[in-house]
Amino acid sequence: MRKFIHLFTFILLTGSSMLLAQSISMSPTRLFFTGNPGEKISKTVTLNNSSDKDYVFNLNYKDWAREEDGNKVYFNAGTSKTSNAAWVSTLENSVTVPAKSTKEIVVTMQIPANASKSVVTNSMLFFTQLPQQTDQAKVQNGIGIITLFEVGLHIFYTPPGNNIKSLDITNIAEVSTENTANRKVAVSIHNDGNTINDATVEFELTNTDTGKEIKLPAVSISMMPDTNQVVQFSLPENISGNFLGVAIIKMAGSNDLRVGEKNFKF
Repeated sequence: MRKFIHLFTFILLTGSSMLLAQSISMSPTRLFFTGNPGEKISKTVTLNNSSDKDYVFNLNYKDWAREEDGNKVYFNAGTSKTSNAAWVSTLENSVTVPAKSTKEIVVTMQIPANASKSVVTNSMLFFTQLPQQTDQAKVQNGIGIITLFEVGLHIFYTPPGNNIKSLDITNIAEVSTENTANRKVAVSIHNDGNTINDATVEFELTNTDTGKEIKLPAVSISMMPDTNQVVQFSLPENISGNFLGVAIIKMAGSNDLRVGEKNFKF
C-alpha cells in the first residue's frame, strides 16, 4: 500500500475586492466600529459562494500592523498595543457556506468600559478554509498538497472624538540602487491625524529643460494614526535630465491635498 502525506498550504487573501479562485467572495472586507466605552455594536459581513461545492471556514483572530513598505505583519491576538481582538465576537466559531448561496455573519464589538477615548485599535478576523473529504490533493513526490484559503476581515475601532484627517509628506528621495535600469523615487508619509486615513499618492515629473511631463501610476494607501509608510515609484527606463518631482496626496473623504516637491538630476 502506498502512503501519502497530506500537506496543507494556505493562501491569504485580503483587500478591497475579495474573490477566491473557488468563487467565494466577501463583502465588506473592512468593518469600521465607533462608539463610547461600554457600548456593544454589531455589524454584518456576507460570504457569497457561487461555486458548486460547500465551503467550511474556521474563524480566528490575529493582530496586525503595516510595515513602512506597506506590507502587513501578523501577531498573536491580544499582543499588539492597539489590539481590539478581545473585544470582537461572533455567534459561531465556524461557518458553512453552501453551494450557490450566501451566509451572513454578525460581528459584534463590545467596547470595554475602560477603553481609551483617543486610541484607534485594530485586529483581523480570519476565515480559514477547512479541508473536506471531497478536496483533491495534487500529488508531488508522494506528498498530497491541498491548497486552502484564508480570508482576512479587517476590524477597526475609532473613538467618536477622533476626526482629524491629516497626512504629512516627510521626505522625497531617489532610492539608492546599483541597478540603474530600475531606478525609483520614494515618498515618505506620516499619519499625523487621529483617524484611519485612506489616500491616493500620485507622483509627477516635469523636465525643467523641455517641459515634458511624466505621470507615474498612482498608489493607494491606508494608514493607522501615528504610523509611517514609504511609497515607491518606479522611474521610466533611461530617464535622463533635470526634473521637478511633485508628490500629491489625495485623502478620501477630504478636499485637502498634500503636495511636496523636489528637484532631481537623473
